[in-house]
Amino acid sequence: MNDWMQPYRREKATDFEHWIDWVENHIDGVWRHPVYKHMDAFFQQHREEYLRLRKADLARYPSAPDILPGYELVPDFYVPYEDQSFSLEEVLRLAQGVGNFRTLGIADTRFVTEILNGYAMEYLKAEKHHTQEQVINQRMYGELFFVDSIQDDLWQITVVDRLYALKFSWNIRDNLVSKPELWVYTGERQPPGWLSGQAPKSNTPLQQLDSTLSSFRWSLYDEASSDEKDSNGIITEVVDNMTEYYQAHRQDYIRLRNEELAKYPRPDASYAKAFTYDVPELKEDLLSVLEKEGDRYKISNMAAPYETEGSYTIHNFRYMLMRHLKNYAEYNLTAWIAGIDTYSKRVATDIWEIQFFYHKYAVSFRWNIATDEISDLMVKTKEKVTVDRPVGEPAEIN
Repeated sequence: MNDWMQPYRREKATDFEHWIDWVENHIDGVWRHPVYKHMDAFFQQHREEYLRLRKADLARYPSAPDILPGYELVPDFYVPYEDQSFSLEEVLRLAQGVGNFRTLGIADTRFVTEILNGYAMEYLKAEKHHTQEQVINQRMYGELFFVDSIQDDLWQITVVDRLYALKFSWNIRDNLVSKPELWVYTGERQPPGWLSGQAPKSNTPLQQLDSTLSSFRWSLYDEASSDEKDSNGIITEVVDNMTEYYQAHRQDYIRLRNEELAKYPRPDASYAKAFTYDVPELKEDLLSVLEKEGDRYKISNMAAPYETEGSYTIHNFRYMLMRHLKNYAEYNLTAWIAGIDTYSKRVATDIWEIQFFYHKYAVSFRWNIATDEISDLMVKTKEKVTVDRPVGEPAEIN
């Protein structure tokens, strides 16, 4: 898939951005655009392989519990989309159609879950009068996924967190999602050990890490104090406990990171030659997403437990670069749909050089996978640019 989309990461990047603009503005021609036709041609060639991979991923997840004690169904769940003429069903159809090319498993339905999570959070704030902090706090304990067969290629997906649950139907043959439901938790306290050990089966080291972290994070609810659970400020215990877990498993992380970083191709020195201008203001922007200790920068304690191949750090760096581009929404889709443009090489024991390209930018840095220190960060462009606004503020580059 990455090879198939390579032109849209570089020479045809403008065409991809044009298509994303159509997606964001609900232009009728989205499905006739050359970019979508290119992706759909790949999907049509490999339909049965997609179906096989989706079925295999579903087999990893447990069935949902018969009842969700303390959760009550919200009748007619719907938070108005900002375009009142664009129904929720159409929103889901567009999201799944756009993401079909990249959807190989449950994790790839994230566009739908993100949309529904956004609606759920707005409902809780508007109808249940929760503060933003209260909603975030309860979601800090993570979420669990469950799957149940409905018939043939139609499956019910259930996503449960400590504050609400989402249910929807997923047709793995055409990737369409339908019949979303919101269940809000109204009980006093969930019983200790509820849904413990309900992580998906693991077939790879990365899946094993993800399952272990998810189970550990879910269990932290049982240990939290009442003050922490009811706090109107952002809680810290979850992050502190995750940091302790990470430090205790440091050697496992080092081994896994070495394995994952070795899978990237070697840095593209030839393409990098086209980027000759330094942009120190943007370098400061990127550094601002890291933690600073003295004169050194490192990956934050919150991010480190989830960082295995540099993708989380690159994600945050791309976010800061995206703020200087005209089309904000495009940022979320390029790296996933058009594919990553990332490269790496080991330069010393536990130190890797990572390079990635994003629109008009070339970025490189070194990551000490044992200490999480980030060093030798460089941001370059093909043409000399100026940043109109102070570092850290959204702006366009002239």
